[in-house]
Amino acid sequence: MAAGICLLSILVFSFIADEIVVEKKDLFDSKAFQALNIYTSISHTKIALFITFFGTGNFLIPAYLLTILYLVRRKRKKYAIMIAVIAIVSMLLGFALKEIFRRSRPGLVFLEHAGGYSFPSGHSMGGFTFSGIMIYMIWKTTMKRYMKWIFSVLLFVFALLIGLSRIYLHVHFASDVIGSFFVTLIWLSFSFISLQLIQKRVR
Repeated sequence: MAAGICLLSILVFSFIADEIVVEKKDLFDSKAFQALNIYTSISHTKIALFITFFGTGNFLIPAYLLTILYLVRRKRKKYAIMIAVIAIVSMLLGFALKEIFRRSRPGLVFLEHAGGYSFPSGHSMGGFTFSGIMIYMIWKTTMKRYMKWIFSVLLFVFALLIGLSRIYLHVHFASDVIGSFFVTLIWLSFSFISLQLIQKRVR
């Protein structure tokens, strides 16, 4: 299952990177901006700025540290190390891909200050990675199955809203956010497969 998701994500990400980013076919991104522009307002911008905060290091770093500290205190050091490694590599991967593609940000009036390259979206990768880790940890608990599904859906929507806020604020193209989602799927799937192999060897 994880291997299939990883392979499919690689194919989709490769398509986005080649057809949209490298070939600069921007019809999809233009349509996405047009669809969101009709909702532009002061109140919606305030909401978007609030949501986008959760994709920043100011939220993610303390959130990760608290999660890791909690796991260490519960004597779940294996999971604490796993989360730290996945989070750090995800951030480095995002930086590396930005340097590889060097895509300029949208040529629109930014509704939030943003610098650096555009593809993939770092905020979106941060949100998708954090939510993915939390979903994985939730399914490792003894929580009732229906509660696991509810929290999983909420976390996924939370990550999607972060990505959507980046498009609304004109600091990222829609393809930046979608690319971030599939990069995250690749990395999380690879991490899950590696963890399973390590656990089998230990046994």
